[in-house]
Amino acid sequence: MSASFTPPRLLILAAPAGIYPTITLSPETGWTWSAAIGAVIFALVLFGPNLIRSAAHASRVRAATKKAEAEAAAAKKGGKK
Repeated sequence: MSASFTPPRLLILAAPAGIYPTITLSPETGWTWSAAIGAVIFALVLFGPNLIRSAAHASRVRAATKKAEAEAAAAKKGGKK
């Protein structure tokens, strides 16, 4: 492994975001719940931006598909008259 390895930026942000609630919530809720909450926050910070981008892309593709189908149906209906 190279000595100049730099972890992904989102991992640098996600690690403290997941650790902080784990440590701060543990006296009130116990280690199990605080670790679960920390893991969820870690996953949201790490994977959230990609999920949002893919959902937006899927929405654009769906809208374009529906528009193309509507235009094809209109052209087909117009051609029959």
